[in-house]
Amino acid sequence: MSYEYIEIGDPDFLENHIQNEELDYILVRKRSLENVPIDHWKPPAYCFTRRFKNFESELTNFEVKHDDVWVASYPKSGTTWCQEMVWLICNGLNYDAAKTQHLRKRFPFLDISLIHDLPDGRSSFQKVESMTSPRFIKTHLPVSMLPKQYWDVLPKTVYVHRNVKSVAVSYYHHSKNYFYRGTKEQFVRSFMKDLQFYSPIHSHVIGYHSLKGCENILHLRYEDMKFDLKKVAEKVCSFFGHYYSNTQLEGLCQHLSFGSMKNNVSCNYEDETDATWIDKEPDDRFIRRGQVDSWKSELTSELNRDLDEWTKTSVKDKKHLSLFFE
Repeated sequence: MSYEYIEIGDPDFLENHIQNEELDYILVRKRSLENVPIDHWKPPAYCFTRRFKNFESELTNFEVKHDDVWVASYPKSGTTWCQEMVWLICNGLNYDAAKTQHLRKRFPFLDISLIHDLPDGRSSFQKVESMTSPRFIKTHLPVSMLPKQYWDVLPKTVYVHRNVKSVAVSYYHHSKNYFYRGTKEQFVRSFMKDLQFYSPIHSHVIGYHSLKGCENILHLRYEDMKFDLKKVAEKVCSFFGHYYSNTQLEGLCQHLSFGSMKNNVSCNYEDETDATWIDKEPDDRFIRRGQVDSWKSELTSELNRDLDEWTKTSVKDKKHLSLFFE
């Protein structure tokens, strides 16, 4: 097997995972890393479900194409926002086409089958493989688990990361709206034990920023997008070799504004057949608040302090601390 599977032995997890609906969780580590261009590096095991074993071969042998466009991230780091921006920039700012087809079809989630069953029972890897080129592909995979062909092809990829405390809060609200039944305190504590999907977050972010010679990857920060979206959009345009006028870029930024995105049914993953979705409380929406530092009002002083200390302890090479602290 290409992967090592490790049972979770944490006492708190074992005591609460059934009532919290954290079912079938398992830690997975890639055994061989000969293709990943990082020096002197041993990645950790990452948190998935037992479904991973069923799709190990499809993941490893997934066909990567030269004209693929990838957006990669740890969950709840601004992925959807980044996807919509990238798709529009690469498709001539075709807003009509973007509105008529949901983002999940335009820009599907490659590896969702590793953690959840699809409604139609199909493999997410097979769905993406069957798409016509150029394919737009979303992934939350860490660098150690990208398909083998990725390193030969090196498709254009945008990686976006976000403040760890913002991720923790957003990830909790996202999870509770789908399956999680524990408290916010329990979720954040579990997050700090690297027991939420695609964790550990620090290794995930550092891995993508430690790759050697990968000019195919553009790195973005959620906070930079919030501070100056137009500047980030210009950077993305340059990366993909596209040029748009100032007026066109302003129109793109308006389309990508929080007010526009939260009510855009082609992006927000709400059930458009449910007429009440638009009246949901912000924390019950897929696109929730769109704020840089909402964690300040949601985390206790103790959790805030513990998250900072956890990051400082987890990041062994201090040159990487700037990825997590401004």
